[in-house]
Amino acid sequence: MPGLGHADGIAIVGGSPRAIGRAGAATVGDDGGGALLINPAAMARRDTTRGELGAAVIDDAVEWQNETATTAPSTGHAGSRIAPLGAAIGAIGDWILGAGMMTAAVSERSLPRPGYIAPKLVPAYGYRYSGITGSYRRDTVALGAARRLGDSLAVGLSFGASRVRVTEHRRIWAGLGIATPIGTPEGDVDLSFTATDPFSISAVAGVLYAPVDTRIELGASLGWTPSVRLDGTVTGAGTRMGPTVTQTCAPDAALEVRQPIAARAGGRYAGDRLIAELDGDLWIAPPGSDSASWQLDCLRVTDPSQMFVDLQHVPSRIAQHSHVALRSAVDLELIAGFLWATAGYAFSTPATPASRLSPTFGDLGGHTLGLGLEATAGGVTVTLGWSRTWSPKIRAPSALTIDNPFYGAAGSVPEGSYEGSLDQLGVLIEAELGDH
Repeated sequence: MPGLGHADGIAIVGGSPRAIGRAGAATVGDDGGGALLINPAAMARRDTTRGELGAAVIDDAVEWQNETATTAPSTGHAGSRIAPLGAAIGAIGDWILGAGMMTAAVSERSLPRPGYIAPKLVPAYGYRYSGITGSYRRDTVALGAARRLGDSLAVGLSFGASRVRVTEHRRIWAGLGIATPIGTPEGDVDLSFTATDPFSISAVAGVLYAPVDTRIELGASLGWTPSVRLDGTVTGAGTRMGPTVTQTCAPDAALEVRQPIAARAGGRYAGDRLIAELDGDLWIAPPGSDSASWQLDCLRVTDPSQMFVDLQHVPSRIAQHSHVALRSAVDLELIAGFLWATAGYAFSTPATPASRLSPTFGDLGGHTLGLGLEATAGGVTVTLGWSRTWSPKIRAPSALTIDNPFYGAAGSVPEGSYEGSLDQLGVLIEAELGDH
C-alpha cells in the first residue's frame, strides 16, 4: 500500500495519475489501475477490456529554519521524480481481472550537503544531525480481481509484490566533549545508507455498493503491508583533525520499517453532468512505527585520542504515527460526451510525530488543491491533473538527539521550524475496447 507522496506519509496521491486532479479522491471513482492499490472492487464498474499508461511528476520542497539563531532558511535541492503506471483490465464472466505495474510510493528530499563548515555557518547547517538527504521508493507489480454479487454489490481483492529502496544521509557527532565542544563540525562523522527489500508483499480488500435505482455509490477498502526489511550498505567519512572512519570488513546495513494499515471509505454521486465524491482515509500505525534504526557491521570510528568504537546501530529518521485525510472532488461536464473538468480539495494530518520531524522524512500534512481535465473520444480517454499541497509551518520541541557512538547521545539536535509544499503533475491515457 502507498503510505503516500508526501502528502500522506511515505505515495502518489490516490494511487494513480487520474486521482491527482481530484486531490486523491479515488476510493469509489477510480476503476482503473489505481483501483489495484486503493479499492479493487471498483474495477467491477465496467466490464470492458481496457489498457492504461501514465505517469506522475512529483516535486517535494521542504524548508528548515534554525529557531535559535538568525540564519536564512535552508531549502530543498532534490529534483523531480517520475512515477509511471501501466495497467490492463478485462472481464471473464462476472469476474473483472486487472494487472498493473506502478510506482506506489515515492519520496525524495535533500537539503544542501555540507562540506567544510566555517564557524559562522554552523547554525545554518544545524539540520545535519537531523537529516541531509533521504529517499523512499516503492515499485509494485499488482494483480487483482473483482466480482459482482448481483446488480448492486461487488467485492475485490488485489495482491502486490514490491521492490522498496531507501537511502539516508546525515551526520553523527563522534567527539568526546573534552577538547571539542558538542556540536562543532570538527567532531562530525558523515554517514550514507542505501538499502533494498527486493520482495515486499501487500494486499488490499475492497467493496463497492452501487444500487441501480439511485445515483449514489459507496465504497470501502482495507490495505495491509507487513514490515519492510531492507539490506544494503553504509559508507562513512570523518573530518580533518577529527574522528576517522575505517572498515574492519565489508560494511553492511539493515533497516526494518513498519507499515500502517490503510482503511478507506467514501461515497460518490454520479449525475448526468456532475459527479461528486467524498472520501476519508485512515492510516493505523503499528506499535514502534515512531522510530527505526539502522543495524550496522564492520564500521569503526576512531577519535584523535585513538579511542575507538564499532558502530552497531544508528537511529533512522523515518518515523510514522496514525493519521487521517479527508478528500472531496467534483467532476463537471463542459462538452457533452467529450470534455470534463475536475477539481478537488483534501486535508491531511501529519504522518510524522511533531517531536520526530526531520528534513528528510518528516511529513507535515496540510491542504491539497487539485485541478484537471478529462477528454474522451473514440474509446480513448486522456486525463491531465495537477495538485499542490501546502504544509503549514510547524514548530515543536524535538525528541531527536545528536547521536554519539561513544556515549549514545550528545544532546538534542538544534531545534528548527518546518514548512514545505508538494507539487504533482499527472497524465493518464486509457484505451477501451467495447461498450460500457
